[in-house]
Amino acid sequence: MPRILYMCPDSNVPTGGIKVIYRHVELLRELGHDAYVMHLTTEFSRCTWFASTAPVVHFGALRGDDLVVVPEVMISITYDLHKQGVRFCVFVQNGYLVLPHTNPGAVRDCYGWAQAVFSISDDTTSVQTELFPECAGKIMRVQYSVDADLFRPGQKERTVLYMPRKLPTHARNVVPWVASQFPDWGFVELDGMSETGVAEEMRRARIFLAFSDLEGCPVPPIEAALSGNIVVGYPGWGGEEYWRKPNFRRVEMGNLREFAREFGEAAALASQPQVDAILAPGIAALAARYGRAREAELLGRAFDFVLSGLRTSRGTPSS
Repeated sequence: MPRILYMCPDSNVPTGGIKVIYRHVELLRELGHDAYVMHLTTEFSRCTWFASTAPVVHFGALRGDDLVVVPEVMISITYDLHKQGVRFCVFVQNGYLVLPHTNPGAVRDCYGWAQAVFSISDDTTSVQTELFPECAGKIMRVQYSVDADLFRPGQKERTVLYMPRKLPTHARNVVPWVASQFPDWGFVELDGMSETGVAEEMRRARIFLAFSDLEGCPVPPIEAALSGNIVVGYPGWGGEEYWRKPNFRRVEMGNLREFAREFGEAAALASQPQVDAILAPGIAALAARYGRAREAELLGRAFDFVLSGLRTSRGTPSS
């Protein structure tokens, strides 16, 4: 059985996609695979803004019999892997980042050489299948999980959370707009925090403003909803698979007036004494859908597909 190496950018800036890479490696090891995170340079040891038991190797330790999982933002490296006869899969966490990082011809080559293309969401699967229908048979749905023990409701305050780096022009319009209308609510930026720091803020808060834009399957809105927040804002296309009332309130992209109106309705709901009971069924559904068991099921199925193909090919590099 080959080693499984998840390539990962050398970045310690809090980024949901990197956390997913580490989590997949942890889970694959629990499933009995010899899996590692692979960073590019030895100067970068590992990510430290969240806790992880995933072991790390570096690109210089790559072996010819390894199976490499390449994120969509690093597709260009697959040309070298293919030339060296190293088998690889592509992990698409955001289908809207594929074309901006390369061109359709290069992606088509990459997908053709790949053992499989892992897709993080229904929306990402649809985008990739429409762009590259000839590769539909190797596009495998996987997902991430969210720790419902870490992201859980706590003692609530009249606090609103948002991430200022997401569509900053929208955020700089919406936040002062609703803050002026609801002066008894406090507004807190989530920026540069550790995972535990974000979870602590989400446990206290009651409303989360989502400025998602062209995302594969946005993670923070799920974390916020699991923590008992009412999420108001943009699903970012990838979030369509879970964006359901009463836990989520949809806003049409760029409609700032609607954003303010939906915030007002969320604030009214948050002020009701039975709000926790109203949100509880949606929280339970999210915990089940994005739990570790479901993540393990899909990830195990995807790698069964890939590894069975490797055994059938008797070790011959793909062409």
